[in-house]
Amino acid sequence: MVLKLFIPCFIDQGAPQIGEAVVNLLGRLGIPWEYPAAQTCCGQFAHTVGDPATARRLMGHFLQVFGGADAILCPSASCTFMVRQHYPQLAQDPKERQEIEAVTSRVWELSQWLAALGPFPWKPEFDGSLVLHHSCKARQLGILPGAARLLGQVQGLKVLTVSDYYACCGFGGTFSLQHPELSRTMGEAYLEAVRDAGAGGLVSLDYSCLQHLKGVAAARGWDLTFLHLAEILVGDR
Repeated sequence: MVLKLFIPCFIDQGAPQIGEAVVNLLGRLGIPWEYPAAQTCCGQFAHTVGDPATARRLMGHFLQVFGGADAILCPSASCTFMVRQHYPQLAQDPKERQEIEAVTSRVWELSQWLAALGPFPWKPEFDGSLVLHHSCKARQLGILPGAARLLGQVQGLKVLTVSDYYACCGFGGTFSLQHPELSRTMGEAYLEAVRDAGAGGLVSLDYSCLQHLKGVAAARGWDLTFLHLAEILVGDR
């Protein structure tokens, strides 16, 4: 099986340790992988701001880079959602849509793929309490139950919850650029709920949300931990 890693551009540029954690996970599971160096942005931001021409160009590049993979593994719910849900919508005719879906159907979000494998052969450990961030795209993909099961294998970790009222952290991709004050206010309210719950921070399937919330926490002087799921699962004694 040819497993190719699709590492989002914002992880590659802003949090390479997450990509390293994914590689370490695959190594410990004994699963070979390939990283296509030609990969780039999936086009999510272009699609969000209403630039279908750029989104289609980036989609075409993605399909060329990952077309020969048996499985495509992505540590980002939002980028996985873009490829799975929006790429077919960018098709210009039924034949092209069928060709696109032949590739996008093989894209797996990391937690979804790991949950399908069953228990880990090691015992992940983390000393503390965190809230599993219910990012908008993770909810839409329906993958949060699997992520919760994975976190259930982590010894010492207490997973806490906050009200469903906090349905969005305020990032929303370009939303945070178009409405910075509202975005910051939403992030502050969410993090206040996390702190009130007694959690030491957040674990997420989307680093983009964590990046936004890190900035909000730093501005308020709140000492919170922000970790991607892969960073939690690879840790043990």
